[in-house]
This record gives sequence, structure tokens and C-alpha cells, in this order.
Amino acid sequence: MSDDAALIAGYEEFGNIFMQELLKHPDVPWRTAGRKTKALPNGEDKDWWAEEGLNMVRRYREWREANPNINIWHTPQGEPAIELQVIVRLEDGTMVKGYIDRIYQDFESGELLIGDLKTGSKTPAPIQLAVYAMAVEQTFGIRIKYGAYWMAREGTLSTPIDLDKYPSSMVSRWLRDTNKALSLGIFTPHVGMACGWCGLRDNCYIWADDAPTPDFNDDLNTAEGSE
Repeated sequence: MSDDAALIAGYEEFGNIFMQELLKHPDVPWRTAGRKTKALPNGEDKDWWAEEGLNMVRRYREWREANPNINIWHTPQGEPAIELQVIVRLEDGTMVKGYIDRIYQDFESGELLIGDLKTGSKTPAPIQLAVYAMAVEQTFGIRIKYGAYWMAREGTLSTPIDLDKYPSSMVSRWLRDTNKALSLGIFTPHVGMACGWCGLRDNCYIWADDAPTPDFNDDLNTAEGSE
């Protein structure tokens, strides 16, 4: 397949999936992202994504073409590491399932890189990549040292992150603590600039008037007879 044909195929695939999602949820209102500005009076609405999504596809294609030494890694079972499903079991028995967007391999150095595709404007924290590194290590017995985010708006790869700073024991502890908080119903809002586009905003008692409000004094109760 020629480069032009591959790009056209990518455009068509994006358009097909975009329309499938719209048809699948015809009664669900489109959630507008981003801030409304003079240039974007409606914010990043459906029409914006229909156009900009094609640009993101083009940028990804151009990035891959500009780095011919980097390709998709294949697992020991021969599966291409594209949306690769991984399942890990934590020490307390908790199961964690995820899908790794990409694992790349530099065929000049042999180095592997965990890649996650992001359409947002800000580079996320390393925790997601660290979880993936733990999952790959547990699933395939391979420790991947580096991870990075491919930022679709700019068409660039973020600065690679040294995942050895986040060993599996550390990441597992974070996940176990999070699971304990969920099981105990402890939800502490992290109020900040991201609240405006948080997917859980409608269920957060800070923002939603109809969201259940916890008893703010329940952790002050002491055992009977104690001071």
C-alpha cells in the first residue's frame, strides 16, 4: 500500500468509527471539550473533532514515516502490541485490566518504548505508563525502561520517562491503596483546573447539586469509652 493510500485508509477508518459512535448513541448529547473562545465559540464540539480528528490521523502517519527505525513490537506469542490487553493480579488478589495503545521497538538499538496516544493538550502524569510497565513485566517477564505519550495535537512524542523510577512494588502499592479507598467509599475530590472537563464531575459533590454528600464528621467517631 502506498503512503497516500495508507493515509486515505486511515481517514476512512476514522470517519467510519466516528459515525458509528454517533449512530450508536443518537440520544446522548455530545459533550463539548475545551474552552469556548472567539476562534471556537462552540468549544471543541462535534464538528471540531470531525475535522481535527483527521489532522491527528495525518500527524501520526507523518510521525511514523519520519521515524522508520521505530515500529510496533510483537509479543513473544507474535501478537502486535497495538491496543494490547494486559491483566495483572496485585498482591491482595485485586485484578487490574488495561489496554496498552502501543509498544514500540527501535530496531537500531532494540529498545522498547511504551506509548500512549493522547488527544488532550497537556501531558499526563507518568502513573499510567508505570502501570503498563508493571503489566508487561508480569505478563511477559520483560521490564520496559521507557514510556512516553504521543501528543496528537502537536504530532510529537513527549520526553521519554524513565519508568525504573516507578518499580512494580511501588505501583502495586498505589493501586492497592486506591482499591481500599474505593471499597471503603472514600472519595477525596482533587479540586483544580481539570475539574472543568472531568468525566466524573456530574457525580462529584463539589460540583453536582444532586450528588450524594458524605458525612464529613464520620471519621471523628471514637470507640465507646475512649477520649
